[in-house]
Amino acid sequence: MLQVTLPDGRIKKFAKGTTLAEIGKDFEDRYDSPIATGVFNGQAYSLHYAITEEGEVDFIPLNSVEGMRAFVRSITFVCDVAMKKLFPGAELEVCNTLGSALYCIVPKLRLTPDQLMKLEAEMRRIVEEKHPIEMFPVSRQEAIERARQDPYLGGDVMAMIEMAPESETLFAYELCGIREPFFEALLSSTEHLFAFELIPFDKGFVINYPEMNDYTVLPPWDTARRINHAYREAEEWSAMIGCNTIAKLNCFIREGRADKIIRVAEGLQEKKFISIADHIAAHRDKLKFILIAGPSSSGKTSSNYRLCVQMEVNGLHPIPISMDNYYVNREDTPKNPDGTYDYERVEVIDIALFNEHLEQLLQGRTVELPYYNFAAGRREYRGQKIRMEDDSIFVIEGIHALNPRLSSSVPAENKLKIFISALTPMSLDAFNRIHTTDLRMLRRMVRDFRFRSHNALDTINMWSSVRKGEEKYIFPFQEDADIFFNTSLIYEPAILRKFAVPLLQTVPPEEKKAYFTACRLLRLLYLIEPLDEEAIPIHSILKEFIGGSGFAKEL
Repeated sequence: MLQVTLPDGRIKKFAKGTTLAEIGKDFEDRYDSPIATGVFNGQAYSLHYAITEEGEVDFIPLNSVEGMRAFVRSITFVCDVAMKKLFPGAELEVCNTLGSALYCIVPKLRLTPDQLMKLEAEMRRIVEEKHPIEMFPVSRQEAIERARQDPYLGGDVMAMIEMAPESETLFAYELCGIREPFFEALLSSTEHLFAFELIPFDKGFVINYPEMNDYTVLPPWDTARRINHAYREAEEWSAMIGCNTIAKLNCFIREGRADKIIRVAEGLQEKKFISIADHIAAHRDKLKFILIAGPSSSGKTSSNYRLCVQMEVNGLHPIPISMDNYYVNREDTPKNPDGTYDYERVEVIDIALFNEHLEQLLQGRTVELPYYNFAAGRREYRGQKIRMEDDSIFVIEGIHALNPRLSSSVPAENKLKIFISALTPMSLDAFNRIHTTDLRMLRRMVRDFRFRSHNALDTINMWSSVRKGEEKYIFPFQEDADIFFNTSLIYEPAILRKFAVPLLQTVPPEEKKAYFTACRLLRLLYLIEPLDEEAIPIHSILKEFIGGSGFAKEL
């Protein structure tokens, strides 16, 4: 008998080999949705997982971030199985998320509308029949041998297996007789996967699925969203240079060719900055304000200064303005229902003062910029005065910069709106993606530890609030942007590994939710070859997070 600590803190004994599903039966009524996966000693597993040692058990409901990730992995597997049954020889490739949808392609096969309808019908049949999704532990050698037999997935999968720690148990999942490797847990059956649809898009299709608050409701998906283009561009570019998976990046690093990937990735970003600066210069008679917005840890500040450099090359006089200096005083900051300060709302900015200053600058008047003293929680004035000169352009950066309330005093023709985010095209293999939100959290974790005295636990605990704020106050305005800019660098997971791993290892097991997230991120980072940061140019956006930036004084 094994001693197990349950989610409610009780300690109970179970026979060796008891599954998480059996343990979870007593807890099903505690959640507002079915249990998606279990957690044993900080790691997520399918409910089919049988315990073989003593430890601590928890459960993840479908109506949660991690529950919906398991939903998406599972519906992807259903799509793969249906594809193989209908179109033998065809291979499904998952590219990236587009809102609450997953963009997929089928290399060497462009599905017709009729074929896509048949694929969706076959998926629905599999779901309605409530097939089990079995989980099988496999030895490292068995997994490698199986990967060698797969001409499509084999190379990337084998490389990931070889990078996984020796102590880690590997799993394969089987549905309707088809077995595939997944590096994270799936649902235990297809029973709860009924809310989905396939929509033709670009060179493939999207699997539209529910949002995390209700696994039964399928939201409409807008095929016209312009951010889709930014994702596709990143995916196609990384594939073009042969570095669109972690396995391929690892190969470049092991062979001593990482400097090429760094040069090309940084060169592409510089080319983008030059292109934007050329556009601004071509419209210098009208454009007076450049508004740069984006979610947390997207690299807005470095992007601001790098864009300013290219604007100066074109003979312009850029004047950076940080919207953070327009924060209201601490006592005027809006609060959450529990009385804590809500720093995500647009009302943290003194909207009236900000608009007043923009209007005065547009009229050619002199404005004294405020300086926000974060330690004291108050705005101060330190004599920094600016005004519009010949070829002056004000470059304004802040997470709320695209909110129309912040620049309502400026005519549309006088401003250019830029949305910045880190849209990673990298994945582990054709099925297992790296989530953009995970990449941004790692960036923020490293930056907050190095420059803001926050540990990994602090960053993980506040991340949910940050994400809610982004969804409510930032992302709704991204489609209003004139330009999308992707700050993701395909080599950065290898850099972040060195800094993030020791931070994540400090998260204590008793902090259950944070510990689970730390374990999940560590499992991802252990699959990546580390890369020394000395190879990075001093003006790289990544330096904003790890330190050593050529813009250190400005940052």
